[in-house]
Amino acid sequence: MTQHADGRLGTLVHAADLHLGAPLQSLGGQASTEVAEQIRDHAARALDDLIELVVAEEAEILVLAGDIYDEAEYDVGAQLRFVKGLRRLTEHGVSVFLTHGNHDPLVRNFQLAAALPDEVVVFQAGEVQAHSVQLSSGHEVTVAGVSFGKQAETSNLAKRFYDHPFDPARTVGVLHANVGSDAQHGPYAPCSVADLEQSPVGYWALGHIHKRQANDLGSGRWWAYSGNLQGRNTKTTECGPKGALVVPILSGGFGEPEFKPCDRVRFERIEVDVTDRSDLDEAFDAVEEALEVSKAEAAGRPVVARIEFVGSTPAHEQLSTEHHLLELVQQRLGVDQIAAVIAKVAVSTSAVVSREQVLERNNLQSALLERVDVLRGEQCGLDELLGDFDSVARKRLDRLVGEDPALLESVLVRAEQLLVDGLEGAP
Repeated sequence: MTQHADGRLGTLVHAADLHLGAPLQSLGGQASTEVAEQIRDHAARALDDLIELVVAEEAEILVLAGDIYDEAEYDVGAQLRFVKGLRRLTEHGVSVFLTHGNHDPLVRNFQLAAALPDEVVVFQAGEVQAHSVQLSSGHEVTVAGVSFGKQAETSNLAKRFYDHPFDPARTVGVLHANVGSDAQHGPYAPCSVADLEQSPVGYWALGHIHKRQANDLGSGRWWAYSGNLQGRNTKTTECGPKGALVVPILSGGFGEPEFKPCDRVRFERIEVDVTDRSDLDEAFDAVEEALEVSKAEAAGRPVVARIEFVGSTPAHEQLSTEHHLLELVQQRLGVDQIAAVIAKVAVSTSAVVSREQVLERNNLQSALLERVDVLRGEQCGLDELLGDFDSVARKRLDRLVGEDPALLESVLVRAEQLLVDGLEGAP
């Protein structure tokens, strides 16, 4: 029996939410057609980096925890790239397992363009299926999983692992699920952390939640979301490094997952502090400076950014009243540069007068700011704000706030700015 220098008996790579074929609609018209196509092509190559990672890590198992495709029935190229990549891995002796989630072909009207290699195991819907993998070290690992039976899967699939006679120290569970009912994602296959703890699984390879996390269950057991392979827009959960988790397989369980980036395009939300900037030109200087930092952190990847101006600044009025701010920022930075694309600009600045000074005025401005503070502190603040909205509007805003928890605060900040600016001089 061979053993790696760090004591591991083998290596597992865990990825999920590849969303192959995703159109990156967030680019909109904010980049030229040529640049937008280049960025989409870069993003599509994240899969190539995942394949290279598996080979470089000498991993013997790759698990893909759902949402392999996005709308892949419209992108044959995504299917062909996927099949080609998996074929390369199986030819290297890698055991590949995948489960399907709410975006995938088991639960959609799907047109198959190419068959997966015979060696690839696709977990079906219904009962948990298990397969044994013999590692080159002689260690044996069980990989078990189950796919969605319908697009809006509401069953607790984690509980279906309960009664299987698995050895947790040797078992990987592959599942697309919402642990703890994360409001930022659809309530598909909901389960609790207790459900994961009570199941005979040592490493839970999960998909569906795009924010990466690894949670220690003790005794060589983990549950983890690898996050999505490639960001798709500038929502909070889509920003920052994206990729896969490399998991050591040990004699008594599993080691701590290690993140490895695979993304080819980096989406970012960048706060640009313009506190000491006196006009638009200086504010744009600050954007350039902040963007250079993000480009350096992206290590050569194109950056697609949402810029938010913040701070108390003399440039506040110009920033707040300029109707073509996005276009001006793009012109300053060069709209045809693939290295950085500005997808959106938000203004959350304030006038140089301090908030504390306004609150001390004891006038209409201060009274309204005090009401904003009440809304901030109340759990029912959103309900009060939406009191007169129709049900469709309420549901839409509820969903938007669920996808981006910072949205409500940014709305309150913007409302506060408008109140202070619009009522300047009011008694």
